[in-house]
Amino acid sequence: MVSLYQFLINFNKVSLILNIETSSKNCSVSISQNGSLLSNFDNEEEKFRHSELLTGSIKNLLDQNNLSVKDLSAVAIGIGPGSFTGLRIGFSVAKGICFPNNTKLIGVSSLKILANSVNKKDGNILSLINDKRETFYYSVYDKSLNEIHPPAIKIIDNNFFQSINHFSTIVVNDELSFEYLKSIIPSENIEKNTISSIRMIDISYKSYQAKKFEEIAYFEPLYVKKPYV
Repeated sequence: MVSLYQFLINFNKVSLILNIETSSKNCSVSISQNGSLLSNFDNEEEKFRHSELLTGSIKNLLDQNNLSVKDLSAVAIGIGPGSFTGLRIGFSVAKGICFPNNTKLIGVSSLKILANSVNKKDGNILSLINDKRETFYYSVYDKSLNEIHPPAIKIIDNNFFQSINHFSTIVVNDELSFEYLKSIIPSENIEKNTISSIRMIDISYKSYQAKKFEEIAYFEPLYVKKPYV
């Protein structure tokens, strides 16, 4: 028997998207309907417990909204860069939902998700995710989140800031990175925000409307650098 949600989805009356973000210490899941949040789960801690928390949190959110995985229009996954283990867990779960149910898969850069957490988008945004020590994954976006510089990895120091194009806001996702940047550049426009699936919602909805979907069998995380290096 087809559910009401599935009936509406079939006639393009509603979109239900499961958003998953596991590239950082935050295990994050949200369900959105037509670009608006229905429910979410976020758990950020030092221990990476994504393998313990992810599937259970997805089931809980679906149950809270009287939904099943078959009701989903699409699954959106934060593709990285970030934790190799976290990304593999997120991708495994997303593909495990999409394959048997013929559900569409949407990929969103985790750097773009972080950039979308900036409150005032008056100019370009430098999005930074720490790899180790002074080495960061980075990307630059304009105020509409159009990509100006593709994801890359680089040592972030004074020389970096002298070479890169002008930006208005810098955003990182952890306290150590925040304090480090405050120590090397005289800027008040540095923000620290969690990489959350909530910040995926408007991005994944736009991708869904544009029918921008990934090939499930061949889609891989955005590692930027090779795993195990």
